[in-house]
Amino acid sequence: WTATDECGNETSHSQTITVQDTTAPAFVEALPADATVECDAVPTADTLTATDNCGDATVTFNETITEGACAGEFTVVRTWTATDECGNETSHSQTITVQDNTAPTFVEALPADATVECDAVPTAETLTATDNCGDATVTFNETITEGACAGEFTVVRTWTATDECGNETSHSQTITVQDNTAPTIDNSNLENINIECGITPEGTLEAWLLNNAGATATDTCGNVTWSNDFGANTELDCANGAITVTFTATDECGNSATTTATYAIIDTVAPVLTVPSDVTIECTDDSSPTNTGTATATDDCAMPNVSFVDTEVAACGNTKTITRTWTATDACGNTASADQIITVIDSIAPTFVEALPADATVECDAVPTADTLTATDNCGDATVTFNETITEGACAGEFTVVRTWTATDECGNETSHSQTITVQDTTAPAFVEALPADATVE
Repeated sequence: WTATDECGNETSHSQTITVQDTTAPAFVEALPADATVECDAVPTADTLTATDNCGDATVTFNETITEGACAGEFTVVRTWTATDECGNETSHSQTITVQDNTAPTFVEALPADATVECDAVPTAETLTATDNCGDATVTFNETITEGACAGEFTVVRTWTATDECGNETSHSQTITVQDNTAPTIDNSNLENINIECGITPEGTLEAWLLNNAGATATDTCGNVTWSNDFGANTELDCANGAITVTFTATDECGNSATTTATYAIIDTVAPVLTVPSDVTIECTDDSSPTNTGTATATDDCAMPNVSFVDTEVAACGNTKTITRTWTATDACGNTASADQIITVIDSIAPTFVEALPADATVECDAVPTADTLTATDNCGDATVTFNETITEGACAGEFTVVRTWTATDECGNETSHSQTITVQDTTAPAFVEALPADATVE
């Protein structure tokens, strides 16, 4: 202020008033409170305004999202800031806790429990699911519990829908599977047969029975087991007529179907004959060969009878060739024959009967008379020949006599014995006349 008098004198006073704004604005609306909500119920952010005691105020908004353990769980922090023209601020924060406690929902109609035949088990359906907070995945599990047989069992199918936060919705379908259908028999290859008696790998009664006479069977639920009413004690020979056999196909649950076929046993095959090998034997005095083996025979139908007939061709002495014809005859009159050749030989030389003369050394006036030897033979008669050879020595009274006896049988086998007599002269001569005596004479 300035006071001025009439003469122009002045007195002044100044007052300085400093006007300031330290008061923050105030929000107009009610402030949003903290909240916990489902992920599909997050509220829209409020729009707040503010007033200020000194002028205008502006409100800014900020939102921060912090992810949680899964996609449907997170935290939202919303902050409103009111600022006046002098920079004074008032803030308010709202924390929204977002959670996912709601399980997914299947989209398709859910499969119902069912009872079906084993060949009509439905294919498992594919289910999908939706979730209020994100994606949902569906897993499938099937558990089979075996029943009393292969065609009877229980199937439990479980679909589980799981959202990203682990909330689950499950649905189970129980399918009771049963088998009330008998096997189906195919007779297109069924055959009634005449069978050679005897069990061989193929073309026989055994193979025919094992093959179910050519019939085959299928079953809707599993394997088929065949059986037949062929009796183990049935008489099998060529005299039997046709026999009817019933074949039964039974599935694993006891359902069965039957078919029939006939067979007849015939025998057109000769026995199998095995004869001993050809042999060569020494003849015996009675010329009857023994221990030359026995033929054996087998037959598809019954044990055959085996016999033989000998045909002989004589040779030297009692030797011969015997053709032994073996014959096997089965119960149905089929025969098989084969020859065995038995050759009777004589390879054994005769044997002298008497004691054999020994070698000797004798005086020239004591040479013994030659013995007469005889011989026997295992295969006939034997003759003995004699030969004497004299070899002169150094003087008339000394020489060597070699006497040889040879026994020969009818087949030319020989046994020889030699005796050597050494003849010597060791005896001085003897005077003939009376020997003159010593004398003394005039």
